[in-house]
Amino acid sequence: MSYQKFAREVGLIGMVQVLTNLSTFLLIPIITKSLGTYDYGLWAQINISVSLISPLALMGLSMGLVRFLSSETEKEVIKEAVYSILFFVTISGLLASLSLYMLAEPLATFGFKDPDAAYFIKAGSLLILVNVIEPVSLYYFRVFRQIKEFSYFTLFEALGKLLFILFLLKIGYGLLGVIVATLLVQGVITLIAILIIIKQIGLVIPRFTYLREYLRFSLPLTPNTLVRWITESSDRYLVTYFLGLNSVGIYSAACSFGNLIQFLINPLQLILFPELSKLFDENKIDELTVYMSYSLRYFLIISIPAVFGLSAFAKPLLGIFTTENFVSGWFVIPVIASSGLLAGIAQIFINTLLIVKKTKVPTYINFAVAVLNVLLNLLLIPWVGIVGAALSTLFSYFFMAILCTHMSLKHFKHNFYFYDIIKCILSSTAMYFFVSRFEILTTYKLLVAAGIGVLVYLSVMFLLGGFNDHELSLIKKHLFRIRSNLTKIIEA
Repeated sequence: MSYQKFAREVGLIGMVQVLTNLSTFLLIPIITKSLGTYDYGLWAQINISVSLISPLALMGLSMGLVRFLSSETEKEVIKEAVYSILFFVTISGLLASLSLYMLAEPLATFGFKDPDAAYFIKAGSLLILVNVIEPVSLYYFRVFRQIKEFSYFTLFEALGKLLFILFLLKIGYGLLGVIVATLLVQGVITLIAILIIIKQIGLVIPRFTYLREYLRFSLPLTPNTLVRWITESSDRYLVTYFLGLNSVGIYSAACSFGNLIQFLINPLQLILFPELSKLFDENKIDELTVYMSYSLRYFLIISIPAVFGLSAFAKPLLGIFTTENFVSGWFVIPVIASSGLLAGIAQIFINTLLIVKKTKVPTYINFAVAVLNVLLNLLLIPWVGIVGAALSTLFSYFFMAILCTHMSLKHFKHNFYFYDIIKCILSSTAMYFFVSRFEILTTYKLLVAAGIGVLVYLSVMFLLGGFNDHELSLIKKHLFRIRSNLTKIIEA
């Protein structure tokens, strides 16, 4: 695959991610305004619990599928691998769902400090099953470069959740409606994906020929996922323990905006890891380092101004899209956004450790980061409340980014484009001071300010020479398209 094709596919995934993130973004005001801080905190806790158990049931096999089949062409091997993994994770997902169902009452009493939450935990236990089958079924399309199909599934799932959750909330189903809508939409998407896979490669009864090899690669990633959960999500439990479900509702809402930064790494990561695996297997190391270096550069050029933008709009975002009860958590957004940037850097460099099959190293790194995160949370949450949880996440991801970069450099050399990143920071700073002067009270004013901010950033980057000729031509091309479309809309 040429880097131009790689960039086009990342661009396609990126556009889909914009629409997907917009749907996710619109869900925040819908759910927060319908449920309030307490029920929203309960929904956040159920999600966190599911996100802990699901990876344990998945056992890293979705990444194993990507790593071993990215360069595979033999159809019989592909069929055996896909159906072996699908069957295995279905059984493990069922067992995990049953375990959460049975543990619902003690978890509600001691974890959530609300025995009445057991009913909702039981209803959400099936989320584990769909959360382990869906990645395997959708990663099939990612592995075999069927990017359009993968994009459609991602987009339809996001839009389906938005519409169905809105419908069930409107007719009064509350938190149960959110859980049911999520289950049904993910279940339908997974079923359609599996039917398409069967149509493409046929259906066989798996013999589990390669499962041991895949598990040997993926099992070391399972504790890695667990300790990543500790870093990313355990703070919600500690906020609940020290401050209650109302506080975790406020904190989770703020994190939902701050975590938008992490969505910027998704389009890149979805294409990058399979491509790096293929290049490494073909011994094209020089090409591999070019992909890595440019990927890091593009991620930072987009994510750094996004962090500054979210910081400038933190309070208006919560004021417009939630209720007054949530606005007090605005200061969490810049900290979590910065954490997301550092997490994206770490994820890019973790790829190099996975392709050389050093799967234990990320686990050790994540374990050290998780321990640091828990200790910081225990120290800072009682002292400074939810801002302490946010700072703990920031310090932990900074430590993680340093370790991942250091370990990656042992295997490959990278060009970090330091001068371009400095120009990016200066341009983002100029944008921040410009847009922070706006008084933003409505969605329209927020969109106008965001658009002006983008233009300020691009203009200063241009003046500083932060874009190369190819990038400038792409920017001009897309700006011309936007102007043409606006002209057509105005004339119509």
